[in-house]
Amino acid sequence: MTGGYRVWAAGTSPTERAAFAEAAVPFLARDEARNNLQLSILDAVLTGRYHEAVLVAAVDADGEVAAVLLRTPPWPLLLASGCAPAALEAALAWMFEHDPDAPGITGPLPESADAAARWAARRGLAVRRQMHLGVYALHAVTPRVRAGGMARLVTEDDRARIVPWLRAFELEAVRRAEAEIDAEKAFASYVGHPVRRLFVWQDVSGEPVSVAGRGGRTPHGVRIGPVYTPPGQRGRGYGEALVAAVSQRELAEGAQACYLYTDLAYGASNRLYLRVGYEKIGESAEMRFEARDG
Repeated sequence: MTGGYRVWAAGTSPTERAAFAEAAVPFLARDEARNNLQLSILDAVLTGRYHEAVLVAAVDADGEVAAVLLRTPPWPLLLASGCAPAALEAALAWMFEHDPDAPGITGPLPESADAAARWAARRGLAVRRQMHLGVYALHAVTPRVRAGGMARLVTEDDRARIVPWLRAFELEAVRRAEAEIDAEKAFASYVGHPVRRLFVWQDVSGEPVSVAGRGGRTPHGVRIGPVYTPPGQRGRGYGEALVAAVSQRELAEGAQACYLYTDLAYGASNRLYLRVGYEKIGESAEMRFEARDG
C-alpha cells in the first residue's frame, strides 16, 4: 500500500487481463472522451493485441480503481484522465521501480507534464514536449457539400500504396524516427482485423487519394485515426470527405460518438475536423525524456 492505495499490476494471462479491464473500464468510462485512447487500448488487449502491454491500477481500501496507467512498449507511459492525485502517485512509483526506462509520458494536461517533470528529476533527465494534442469528439456529422468520390475499405491489394502512406504519417504527424516505424506491421494490424479498419477515399476517377482508420472501440464509441493525405493531394477536401464518411459510417453502425487526437500545431487538420463536426473537449501532451546537456 502506498498513500492508502494498493497497486495492481495485471499479469500476462488472458484471465488476469480480462479482470483488469473489467475493473478499469468503468473508471476510464467516467471520462470516456478524454480516455478514448486508453479504452481502445484495453479493448485491443482483450482482442489479442499488445501482448507486451503493462497494465497498472491504483485501488483504494474499498477496492475501487482510482488511477490507471498503461504502456505498450516501445511507446511512452499513458496516464488516464480523472486519476486521484495520491493514487496516481502510487501507480507512478510502481512504474518507476518496474519500468524506469520508459521513454516518456503521455496524457491529459497538466497531469502529464507534472508527472514527466517529477519522473525526469528522479532520473536526472530533461523533458521535451514532443506533441501538444487536442482531444476531439463528434456526435453528429455536419452536413455540407464535400469533395466528390467515395470511401471504401482498404484491402490487401492496397498494400503497395498504403504502406508508404502509413510510414509517412508516422514520420510527419506522429514524429517518429524512421527506426521506430514498422509500416508493414501497421498495415497488417488493420486489414482483416475484426475491429480495426482502414478506409481510402477514391476521387471521381477511382484513384485513392487519402486514408483514414478506425483505431479501436470505447464502451459507447470508436477512435478514429490515423488520417493521412499525401502532399500532392492536399487542399482538395479529400481528407475532410473521408473523415466525414468514416465517422458517419461508425455512427450508423451504432457508435454514439467518434473520438480522435490531432496535433494542435497543424491548424489545417484542426479546422478540417471542426468542419466535419468534431469539437475539442480537452488537451493532452506527449512528453519525452532526453539526456541533459553537459
